[in-house]
Amino acid sequence: MKKMRKFLALVLLALLSFTIVGCNEATLEITGDNVGSFSSYDQLKEYLAANMESNKSTRLYNEVAMAGDFASEDSLEASVPQATNDEPDYSETNNQVEGVSEADKILTDGYKIYIVSGSKFFIVDADTLAIDYTLELENGYMSEMYLYDGKAVLISHEYTYTESICSYSDYYYEDKINEDGSEPSDETTVTETVSTELRTYVCYKYSYGTKITVLDVADTTDVTVARELYFDSSYIIDSRMIDEQLYLILNNYMYNYGYDEDVFVPQYIDSVVSDELTLLPANRIFFMPNDGNSFSFLTLVSFDVTDNDEANIKAYLGSSWQIYMSLSNMYTIVQKWEYLEEDGIYDYHTYVLRFEISNGELVYKAMGEIEGYPLNQFSMDEYDGVFRIATTGWSYSAAGEWKVDNFVFLLDATTEDTMEELSVLKGIGKPNERIYSARFSEETAYVVTFQQIDPLYKLDLSDPLNPVIVGELEEEGVSDYLHEITDNLMIGIGRQAEDMDGWTRFTGVKVALYNTTGDVVENIETYLVEGEYSYTNVIWDHKAFLSFTPNGADFTYVGVPVFEYFEDYYGYSQSMYLFKVYHSGDLELVTKLTHMVEDTEQGYYRYFDSIERAVIIDNHVYTVSYSSIMMFDMDDDFNKVGETELNPSYYEYWGYPITPVGGTEMID
Repeated sequence: MKKMRKFLALVLLALLSFTIVGCNEATLEITGDNVGSFSSYDQLKEYLAANMESNKSTRLYNEVAMAGDFASEDSLEASVPQATNDEPDYSETNNQVEGVSEADKILTDGYKIYIVSGSKFFIVDADTLAIDYTLELENGYMSEMYLYDGKAVLISHEYTYTESICSYSDYYYEDKINEDGSEPSDETTVTETVSTELRTYVCYKYSYGTKITVLDVADTTDVTVARELYFDSSYIIDSRMIDEQLYLILNNYMYNYGYDEDVFVPQYIDSVVSDELTLLPANRIFFMPNDGNSFSFLTLVSFDVTDNDEANIKAYLGSSWQIYMSLSNMYTIVQKWEYLEEDGIYDYHTYVLRFEISNGELVYKAMGEIEGYPLNQFSMDEYDGVFRIATTGWSYSAAGEWKVDNFVFLLDATTEDTMEELSVLKGIGKPNERIYSARFSEETAYVVTFQQIDPLYKLDLSDPLNPVIVGELEEEGVSDYLHEITDNLMIGIGRQAEDMDGWTRFTGVKVALYNTTGDVVENIETYLVEGEYSYTNVIWDHKAFLSFTPNGADFTYVGVPVFEYFEDYYGYSQSMYLFKVYHSGDLELVTKLTHMVEDTEQGYYRYFDSIERAVIIDNHVYTVSYSSIMMFDMDDDFNKVGETELNPSYYEYWGYPITPVGGTEMID
């Protein structure tokens, strides 16, 4: 029956002779395997209505998943000038691609430290830790931010509750009786009757959206709002910035929660145009290769943060959970689900869509098709005109078992319309192992698979037509994040593991240093933080990872926040583990920095004292938690020399004793 409804809906679309003009200015027809735009609101409304009807019973299982674009390393340029003797030397955000900035919660220009924490934005003086400026949201929270040429770009999520009076009709039940008033001989029949009396109650309408605030912070004593954008019913998925051009990727779920005849397209505010909500024009809305199985709008936004030109905004019938950009292209992933009734399972195809960055706008160019699905943004890359992507695929065997396969696909990233498959490397990993991490480096790639042991594979991609596995290292545990230190050194952050009667048991945090010179990667040294429930958020948030090479140094500082549990599972601590990775091939733990001040062995736990980020400026380390920022002197055995409380009210809110430091405290 479901297939019949879907077939009738597609016939209806065909009868409408539904042709449209696509991003690449070619005339397209909706086939479920292409990309194009709508020419009017009426066409879009008919398309949405037909898809809602044909997918009522399956819509929850057919959400489109999108992913991103990845790094082009053949034309990289440094985005920040090298520090001179007169300028401070400082660490930067852990960006995947040089020249393509990623948003973060803490940034510095060497003189000031910029922080988003909860509902607040702070500018803190790096010398004194005095707070120069604070901006607080009334309803919502700050997510991340960018810095560029005297501008701070804040990304926040806002929500409001509007009180109103709602009503409903009361229901009551009565027994059915015979016409003469006697009761029926059989069991009494109960009938439902609707009362004409309306009952009222106080109800609340919830609204939400994503807000972008551009602040002029060139003079921190006179900070002003330069521009604001608001995207109604939308969540920020990710963003990137190339020079002054900001790119936003948002999901709008308004269509997912029901078809509205009046407002059925994304709405937004761009303060340089209007302070009122504006409907996105129909010709800026595009369909994707999902065969009508998407019930969200993927919104792409780009604008110059230094001028007042109108933002470029377009939307696609789809959704996203990650993006990836090179200096010249953005790649998104569309996953098309298909239910196989004979097997009782869902099958899917994965499409890769290439958007060229042209004059600050994302312009659709080509599409390819692959098996499997990438783990995260580090599973993809662009190099020398070739797009590379590592995926894991699952298939259902006739014996009733799931089979796991891992691939690396190489696609042509220079053609239009179709991204031709150049080659595919299969057979990566042991049986039933999936990919846990990947890292591409020009003509080389590293892939980690895992089930009970950790094979780390080195791949040679120098010939795009013939990729090969050149070496394999097996060791205990798994590296969830890989980071190159030098051309010959790589560090892996992950978890130690052991086999217990066929089950994998994680036993702590693992920091491993590798020599990547030969075909087989060599483990030089491993540092373990023991504890079955100990973990680091670096395994899912690479921006929590600190990497900084001081000018002229023969080593790199590496910072890893670790949440550590003791053997009885009641004791808890959280610290920033700071290592020196010597370029000669040594790994040294230099200190553990913490915001926790009580005896951790007595079950102390305060989530808000957990270090989220750290930056280094010259000879000082600055650590930031929700509660405070602290400064440590690297030349004085990392002693704490200053502290400023950022959010003093959280202790009282959660029932903790109020022990604030009283603003800014500098320690002699």
